[in-house]
Amino acid sequence: MLEAEITVLGEYRPWGWHKEQGGNGGDYPVHSSRVLDLKKRYERGLRYFADYMVPRIKTAYAIAVVPSHDAAKASKSGVHDLADRLIEKLHGLTSAGACLVRHTTVPKLATGGDRSIETHLNSIRVDNVDRIRGRVVLLLDDVTTSGNSLLACRRLLLEAGAADVKLVALARTTH
Repeated sequence: MLEAEITVLGEYRPWGWHKEQGGNGGDYPVHSSRVLDLKKRYERGLRYFADYMVPRIKTAYAIAVVPSHDAAKASKSGVHDLADRLIEKLHGLTSAGACLVRHTTVPKLATGGDRSIETHLNSIRVDNVDRIRGRVVLLLDDVTTSGNSLLACRRLLLEAGAADVKLVALARTTH
């Protein structure tokens, strides 16, 4: 399967790395800070990304979210909140947020987990296929480094019957 283009909305500088490089809260990049806000489900992070994305979405999509590395976590995260906000503000979007389910926990990628596509393909399944079958899916992820979780989820959604999958990462790790 050919790799798909990933639309990245900005850069993400991990806080720990930023501090190791001599940075502090006063010079921490705003986009990175809003990513952390969204991960913590703070309104300012949600508003920042919704305000950016709403005027740019011109097509009716089903919106899905890359699931957490932790199979025990509920399907709600800051990115799920963002998907819900986009659906609330835009007509014609369909919630497919819970379609991708992590059935087996994988080590957290940010702390050195296996980033291979196979790791994701073997630990994620597609549920509620009726929400994506024959539709163009907008697939959201908070931070991408290798892009493999997005690419694996894209493959699973296409195999489950999605017409196409557009990939969006709110940020790409820059260190």
